[in-house]
Amino acid sequence: MVRFDTAEKGRNYAMMAAVLIFCLLAMMVPVALSDEYSNFLEILHYFALMMILLFGGSLYTSSAFSQFSSLNTGISALMIPASKLEKFLSSLLLNFAFTIPFLIFFWQLHYSTIDIANGKLPAVGSKYRYIPHDFLQYFTYSYIVIQATVFLGSIYFKKSAYIKTAALFIGFVFLVGILNYAVAARLSANPSRLNSFPFAGWKLWYYYEEGVSRAKYIAGFYHITYSDGMSLALQAFVVFFAIMLWTCAYFQLKEREI
Repeated sequence: MVRFDTAEKGRNYAMMAAVLIFCLLAMMVPVALSDEYSNFLEILHYFALMMILLFGGSLYTSSAFSQFSSLNTGISALMIPASKLEKFLSSLLLNFAFTIPFLIFFWQLHYSTIDIANGKLPAVGSKYRYIPHDFLQYFTYSYIVIQATVFLGSIYFKKSAYIKTAALFIGFVFLVGILNYAVAARLSANPSRLNSFPFAGWKLWYYYEEGVSRAKYIAGFYHITYSDGMSLALQAFVVFFAIMLWTCAYFQLKEREI
């Protein structure tokens, strides 16, 4: 089944991988070629994280069960002399063969290009900064959940699977984000500024105003992070949630009727 799926979809997967890797290189390598600090080149790494890694990788995953979603290919795909579990594991393994190295490649490229860029800059002056650990951790969790969600959506929806999955996922994330922000603001006594993402720490700023000009001054900054035990629990929850989505995709494949 792995050889069959590779023969059927390997060329398209390789072409898509080449395009996504080229986009990552185009957005992340310029910082290593610069001899002076540029805030724009640093921001490009954030755009690469959100646009190419998250959404680009999910475009690849959306075709994991494409052979079962079309009437023209679905019947022949279901009649292949292999069990449903073998067909499912084959698609999942082929998906892992791309998504996991793609995530690792982004990490390595980010750290290596930032290190090279900082090595070219003068000892005194602005330096390029890594993407903050909690921010990168949050998007790593998001990457895993997105891949599992799109994997399920590729077999659940018969038409426009990616669009429907993306719409439902974005709506769900939007509602969870609003709820998380509201809870954080309530528990922290409505700070002047608040950064709060699900599965990430809270950053709180408190300001006070002084004088006729009503100039604002910072009164306190707090970065609240999870304990080591809670971080492990969140990681376990993300993995468990992804496994549940993959399991739902398997049962959906078993019930597939073309």
